[in-house]
Amino acid sequence: MTTKQHVYFVRYGLTKYPLVENEGPYDSPLHPIHGYEQGLAISRKLASMPCPPEVVYSSSLHRSLSTSQMIVHAIGKTKNSILVEDGLVEWLTPSLTVEPDGTRLKIRSVQDRIDMTFDEIDPSYKSVNPVAWDPNNVPDGAPYFFETEEYLIEKRAKVTMQKILEHADGKNICIVSHVPCAQAMCLYLEGAPTVKESKIGSWPLGGITMFTRDEGSEKWNLDMYADCSHMPGEYKNGLKEWSLPSLAK
Repeated sequence: MTTKQHVYFVRYGLTKYPLVENEGPYDSPLHPIHGYEQGLAISRKLASMPCPPEVVYSSSLHRSLSTSQMIVHAIGKTKNSILVEDGLVEWLTPSLTVEPDGTRLKIRSVQDRIDMTFDEIDPSYKSVNPVAWDPNNVPDGAPYFFETEEYLIEKRAKVTMQKILEHADGKNICIVSHVPCAQAMCLYLEGAPTVKESKIGSWPLGGITMFTRDEGSEKWNLDMYADCSHMPGEYKNGLKEWSLPSLAK
């Protein structure tokens, strides 16, 4: 039997404070009731898959980490099981990172997040695509303030995905990120000739996407996109969709 590698992309559930472009807040925790209920539904879905994830990579933002926390517990892992990856952070564009008073999104350190009770984070993991804090010295594909959509798709997402796959070394992985980054990485794996020919579109809250490839193959297959069948209540129908402008269908 051919062995397949699975890559799952996850969008978190409802946040406590709705993110409004150009207004914020940009690092809201999950909604204390609905966000966690949805996170548990996401986690159970992943844990019940025939080939569940073995490794979880997460954005450092609160909503992603809380979702990752539930996922690692569902798959039977706890301490040192969340790998915080800078390359998975929100699209660093002004409309998603700068509040009206000019305050810019603060990307907290791994230790800050561990101190906030995210004990499942592995403190020994070093981001494979760290944020470049000096906009005049940006390594190829590194996240930085402020990125264009073209840079996110053509550079950051490709470099991040390539390096995560190299680090994962064939394991089944789960990536908990934000729609812009997740869509861009999916585009890379999908390999459509043009954006217009891509099957990647809007992504609702709690949506799960799955790619697989055969052992030894470079070709990825899109087996499931932004599926919400596991979500509770009306969110099962796919609500609060978001998309990069170039992928809006």
